[in-house]
Amino acid sequence: MKKFRFLITVVSVLLFSPSCDKEEITTNDDVLIEQESAVELMMVELDGLEEEALGIKLTPLKSASLDRFYFMSDCPVMTLNLTANPKVITIDFGTGCTGKDGKVRSGKILVTSATLENFGMERVKTFDNFYVDGKKVEGTITKKITIDREDHTRIANVKEDVTVTFPDNAGKATRKSDMTREYQLFVLGWVKDNVVKSWGTSEFTRLSGIKLSKTIAATNPLVYKMECHQNVSGVVTVTTSDNSTWSIDFGNGECDNKAVVTKNGESKEINIRKDK
Repeated sequence: MKKFRFLITVVSVLLFSPSCDKEEITTNDDVLIEQESAVELMMVELDGLEEEALGIKLTPLKSASLDRFYFMSDCPVMTLNLTANPKVITIDFGTGCTGKDGKVRSGKILVTSATLENFGMERVKTFDNFYVDGKKVEGTITKKITIDREDHTRIANVKEDVTVTFPDNAGKATRKSDMTREYQLFVLGWVKDNVVKSWGTSEFTRLSGIKLSKTIAATNPLVYKMECHQNVSGVVTVTTSDNSTWSIDFGNGECDNKAVVTKNGESKEINIRKDK
């Protein structure tokens, strides 16, 4: 009788106990998705900060009030040097500055270009001891606006080569990307929300070697809505270094803080921003 009970116990453990390997992969998936999504948001927001700072310093009369901006609060110190070669604007967040999006930034962003006044020239963004909500950002981002329409819509090519160090010993990762961004901001005569659309390719690699290769199609781009500081629609296709494939669907345009991850036919709803 005791032997029979022992066999039942062993079979139950084998059938119903979760595999350690499966649990570890699931945990790694969740961490990768969370970190990569956070960095994706960060890149759009850094882009927005750059545009707002240039708007404030190059057209001070039009930008006398910060009400029309989504990121820039009154605490960063902005310095524009148009006599340097290359020209440079420095955005200094000091030891800590809370933006209108609620994120705390410190350190400096430096944007250089042969001419900052000409939107068609390439700009280079670098960082000096720069942090966003405890995440350290290092590296280089280049940007060149290729289309500048009279209605204030613009299209730019953005290349990112950055390293992000996450707080609380959560590790470090690099992002290399070649993105196209379309800015639909303050468009004359439009009643649509101010949004930034992004599509292209990127690689997100942990120092451990785990890699995500991501593709966003121009026909279904990521849409970042300024009002709620979230990606609210678009589909991302991800291939991992272990040859698995995911998709991440950011929804139908609502500011609901949700996305749906699908892998191997199984779907899971996630929060895009756990801090909000």
